[in-house]
Amino acid sequence: MTSSMPSDKFIGRVLDSRYRVEELIAQGGMATVYRATDTKLTRSVAIKVLSSKLVSDPGFVERFTHEARAAASLTHPNVVAVHDQGVAQGYPYLVMEFVPGRTIREALSKSGPFTPAHALEIMKAVLAGLASAHAAGFVHRDIKPENVLITHTGLVKVTDFGLARVIDDSPVGDATGQVLLGTMAYLSPEQVHQTAIDGRSDVYSAGILLFEMLTGRVPYTGNSPLDVAYQHVNQDVPAPSTYQPDVPPAVDHLVLAATRRNPNDRIQSAQAFLDGVGRATVAVPAVESITDALLLEDTLVLDSTVRGSHRATEDMPAIPSPRLTNRTHSQSRSRQRTETNVAGATQNKDNATQDAGRALPSSAAKDKKQSARSRKAKAKASQEKKLPVNVPARQSNSGVPARRFAEKRSKRGPLITITFLGLAAIAIGWFFFTGKYVAMPDVVNQSQSVAVTSLEKVGLTARITEDFSEDIQVGIVLRTSPIANTKARKGLPVTVVVSKGPERYLIPTDVNGKDIGIVQSQLESLNLTVAGTRQEYDDKIAEGKVISTDPPSGESVKRGTAVTIIVSRGPAPVDVPGILNMNIKQATAALAKVGLEIVVTSQVFDDSAVGTVITADPVPGKTVPKGTKIKVIISKGPPLIDVPNVVGLGVAAATKKLEDAGFKVKTENQLTVVILNKVYSQSVSGGSSAPKGSTITLKLV
Repeated sequence: MTSSMPSDKFIGRVLDSRYRVEELIAQGGMATVYRATDTKLTRSVAIKVLSSKLVSDPGFVERFTHEARAAASLTHPNVVAVHDQGVAQGYPYLVMEFVPGRTIREALSKSGPFTPAHALEIMKAVLAGLASAHAAGFVHRDIKPENVLITHTGLVKVTDFGLARVIDDSPVGDATGQVLLGTMAYLSPEQVHQTAIDGRSDVYSAGILLFEMLTGRVPYTGNSPLDVAYQHVNQDVPAPSTYQPDVPPAVDHLVLAATRRNPNDRIQSAQAFLDGVGRATVAVPAVESITDALLLEDTLVLDSTVRGSHRATEDMPAIPSPRLTNRTHSQSRSRQRTETNVAGATQNKDNATQDAGRALPSSAAKDKKQSARSRKAKAKASQEKKLPVNVPARQSNSGVPARRFAEKRSKRGPLITITFLGLAAIAIGWFFFTGKYVAMPDVVNQSQSVAVTSLEKVGLTARITEDFSEDIQVGIVLRTSPIANTKARKGLPVTVVVSKGPERYLIPTDVNGKDIGIVQSQLESLNLTVAGTRQEYDDKIAEGKVISTDPPSGESVKRGTAVTIIVSRGPAPVDVPGILNMNIKQATAALAKVGLEIVVTSQVFDDSAVGTVITADPVPGKTVPKGTKIKVIISKGPPLIDVPNVVGLGVAAATKKLEDAGFKVKTENQLTVVILNKVYSQSVSGGSSAPKGSTITLKLV
């Protein structure tokens, strides 16, 4: 049967007269990765040779070439650069930046779940790369631990941009079901539905990646890809703290916000996700550097269970059966374990007597007793041999034979020893079982300073921690461990939990004009819940942007308070006021008062006065959005017509002639008494022009 993946026949070959393949790095269901040397630029590169299964699609190579060229234009410190592409012996390949290090999958396998601080540090880099790619029009489609690399110096890079799209569009058989199952664990619901996707799909997958880094497992598992796909579509991702109790609520909310099933409900962009990670980082305690913690070099390998307990208790546990990767570390860790074991023996010496009997099996205890009796018998025989029977016994000063004196002394010696040892045992027992312990004082409801003083008086030191309380004021002791009136060991700190007062969070004040997803992430990172949205009109905030919240910004609220996000519908609509027959100045003021503008489109002659609004569009009374421009036509006044000459005519004839022409007539007497009743003069000379309907005054004699 022909293999679907290239064999090591590539090693030692030169591809495209340029890339000399040096060694195999990794092999998977879809591709094999080699380290190679770019002989033109004398640098190491990584070459990913794809499976021949993919080439069975006639259009694959063309799509592959197009996507590779597009991916080559993407440059960012947290994205593995694509240098070149080609086809060798029928296998398409990518030439990429060589990143010395390991994948997040390998780091998880060696280190177990990451601390929240380290997981968020890695997510910052992943999301920075994704945000840059999304801005350039790329959607990764396959974010998972295998596609995130971390160098020995802690630099994080995302790889395989563009490749997922090409493979998704290719008819690959289910022979690679295991690969499909692995990828399915990170697919967004919209990918499962095979609907159109955007950057929010990568946000979902990144949320699953964060979940796995925190817990050491993916949220959904199953016997087939279909099982996993069903859960993505029909179930909500659980909070990481379900599996790792030390995950802070702010990080829980971040994961839940990124993995909502409906794309419209989840964090809306990689940049918004990145901003949320920055805010959540504040709630996470600082830890050792990532290069030390994630075993990027040859270091001590901790069992994942130990790492979890260490993070939950904030104390470094004893390390069970560590595996060491080199001799130097073995020697160093041996010294550390010796010191740890000595410390452990000191702290637990009070339990040694009780544990000693349980530590040996019954047969071993029996052997121990027999061995003790055997040693006593040998000691007695040795003592007797010191005085041979054939030597005369010499007398002591008291007349008692020396042998008898020696026998008495030999009898007193063990008695004195036993008595001394007994007294020493009593003293040691008193020290360890009584003198080393004191009764724990009752310091609950005392102030922190008073409680510390009370503990110091009996030889105890306090380790202060804080917790919220709805009833006890700030600085007052809530509880202790051990509790009052129980034994507490001198020299070891006792835990004193002091009240921080009621748990309250301030509603953010910087929400105006922001996207809904950003504000939602802000609220959830503060241990608040989002009740939904409500739309309102606003003259200043653009439609679709956040106006405010309910409860309002700046208000102090309890954990879990439901907050409604108020979203702008844009400016409220208004009715066009009645501006017809107004002059242009009056109409402009009336429209501006309700937020509308006036635009004069033309001027025409009309019987109306000059500057009067004749028509408006939209018409007065119609409801329109604020800011709408109202088009108006204004009057240039009545048309000009010729004025007839009526001087010398009788008043009746002159009046009729002017009225027939379209003018109005007014008469005045030139003399005190009208004699001839004829027109002496007219206010507008005959032969000139005047507006139709205007008044012409006639003076009579």
